[in-house]
Amino acid sequence: MTIRRMAARLSLLLTTTVCLAATGPRNTTPSPRVPMGVYSCFVLNDLVNSAQGVVGADAPDVVVRRDPIRGTTVTLAPADAAIVQYLKTVLDDPAIAGLAPEIGWVLLNPKRPGPNPADPLPGAYDWNPLDDVFIAVNEWNTANPTLTPKGIQLMVSPGFNSPPWVFDDIDAGVCGTGAHPAQCTGSCDGLFMTPYPSPLIPVSPKCGYTTLFYRVESSPIQQMPLPMPWNEAYKTDWQAFITALNAQIQREPSASAFVSIAMGGPTASSTEMILPNETDQAPYENSAELLVLKTGPDGVVPPGEKAVGFSVSDAWDALLHIHYAPDASYQNSEKAFIEEWDKTIDMYSSIFKGITLVLTTSTDALPGFPGNTDSSILYPAPGFSADCDPASTLDAMECAAVTQVLTHFVNPTVAEGNAKAIWECGMTARRDATDLGTNGVRWLSAVTAAGTEPLPDTKYDMSRMIGGMQFGKSFSKQYLQMEGCPTYPKDCVGLTPAEGLGNVVRDSYFVGTAAGPIWGESNAVDYAHWNYSNAAMNFLQIYSDDVIYAEGLSNCKLVQIMGDPATGTPPDLSACAAKPGTALYEDSQITNVLLDLVSLSQLSITEPAQP
Repeated sequence: MTIRRMAARLSLLLTTTVCLAATGPRNTTPSPRVPMGVYSCFVLNDLVNSAQGVVGADAPDVVVRRDPIRGTTVTLAPADAAIVQYLKTVLDDPAIAGLAPEIGWVLLNPKRPGPNPADPLPGAYDWNPLDDVFIAVNEWNTANPTLTPKGIQLMVSPGFNSPPWVFDDIDAGVCGTGAHPAQCTGSCDGLFMTPYPSPLIPVSPKCGYTTLFYRVESSPIQQMPLPMPWNEAYKTDWQAFITALNAQIQREPSASAFVSIAMGGPTASSTEMILPNETDQAPYENSAELLVLKTGPDGVVPPGEKAVGFSVSDAWDALLHIHYAPDASYQNSEKAFIEEWDKTIDMYSSIFKGITLVLTTSTDALPGFPGNTDSSILYPAPGFSADCDPASTLDAMECAAVTQVLTHFVNPTVAEGNAKAIWECGMTARRDATDLGTNGVRWLSAVTAAGTEPLPDTKYDMSRMIGGMQFGKSFSKQYLQMEGCPTYPKDCVGLTPAEGLGNVVRDSYFVGTAAGPIWGESNAVDYAHWNYSNAAMNFLQIYSDDVIYAEGLSNCKLVQIMGDPATGTPPDLSACAAKPGTALYEDSQITNVLLDLVSLSQLSITEPAQP
């Protein structure tokens, strides 16, 4: 079916979609708050850098606004005002239910708060970027009182995104304050050097970070310090920040727009259940497929130091051994990662109330230990056998570990006072693998829809789990083929962004839901281990670049969208917006229609939380 015919057919079925959204017992004022609809995601750290590039990071605060709800004036730096304008432009698309910023910890907490979290040191927190998100939503909602208010999903991540002072705290936890780094360090890097650097620095059992692994989900790809998920100093600092974040959210305008937060802690570059593993590190290993710690200036191994290669699994096993010895149960095992994820869920549950807590699962992305043949850790948790391939497969332990964490999360006594969601990032037009993935999300949403039934093949009740997905890449830029072509890496000839969007939502999102037949797919799935139908999916995230494309503004520079508040230059889209009669205009219009229909279809299959 061509994209034109699909759009026409979907338009004819618009009334059906609206009726689907209106039928059945629905609680229109759900409590706790839950995300419902299509959200626009973006990396807030990058947006801040882009805005500063437009107006200048040092431009004085000159923009004054009045908060109509609180009756107070708001002074914004020009870069912040530019960000607010950009986000309001994104929110102007009627298909968009809200904003979903991805935020690295270092952006909001650049300096150590000090000994008293209730009275942090000056400059410890920089809440301006977070304020910009809430101000944009508040201003849009205030200006459109008759329309459905827009919401906010937060995704804040530590790991590689930890601020530098956290590593100083890890050092202090090992060495005490005032220790000279030549005599003591909290780094575990000595495990991967032969001999140890001179003068001799023994590796402490309490060591808490390593620079052996590559950060691969950002540019440039490089070896960076990564905190160990079990390190107490790291976890203490992260919990203090999350507590401060929640307190700040309560002070934001339209704080009630905050609907969900993705949980992070034992992570690397995002909130996903991903740590350096054999797959994501493989392209950056040397010819012997081993990781080498490059400790000298510019990554050169210093004279007299031998570069010794480690496989990813051996590296993690060395890190586990030095921390957990002599307990052998942690060797070659996912046990530590499961425990830390369970603790993370409990920590978020104690801080946030009345919203949706989101667990970002992933497909076989935890470290693996191929030498372990212990059958007790190779099988999925009871009731979750649909999520994983047989125990004989190479990634059995990684998949089984995720299901163990899910077992904790679905427990009705966990995270009381909140709704619960699982979701995955990285959805494309290609069909899923047979471990977890989009089918795993839809399956769990379908089998927990009642909220009172036991897990399959068990006697244990489970909470209702709402589902969501995020596009893997932007479908309107250089990643169009990777994102929107069902046969990639074999390209789809002549593929347009509108077709790419249609392929993803048809082939990978709405299949298995009540909206599936509207998009030419079944409402049921019988694939691999999964057998389910009419899955309730609550939210979908697409990138802000794609929303800008659908609005016909993809040729606009940021300064044209944002304006330059430092010089008083207003936004001006007149010269850059797509013009009627052009291919860009036609495809952006079709994309916009499809987004509207995606939004309506999405709202027809959501499950609000029960009071």
